[in-house]
Amino acid sequence: MIAGIIVVIALMMLAEQLQGLAATGAWPSITLASELDIAADRVLSDWTILGQAVQFILRDVQLWVVMICAAALIYWLMDFTSEMLTRLFRVKPSSP
Repeated sequence: MIAGIIVVIALMMLAEQLQGLAATGAWPSITLASELDIAADRVLSDWTILGQAVQFILRDVQLWVVMICAAALIYWLMDFTSEMLTRLFRVKPSSP
């Protein structure tokens, strides 16, 4: 359910960007950095490799892509947890 809500929100954000493209002719960039007002010169990590990955996710990847990936991860985690709990608490049938 939560994953589905996140996917719908992500698709609504994509539709908003497409409307902006149709209205102005320029692609409006909606990223995590633009939504959270994170400055471009802010250092988020002292580790270079981690810092570059975080910069890429925050500033380069569109927010709707991040949300769809997050929804897929949430769906997988919930499915995996449900399967593991079913295996753990499965009641074995009694022998006649």
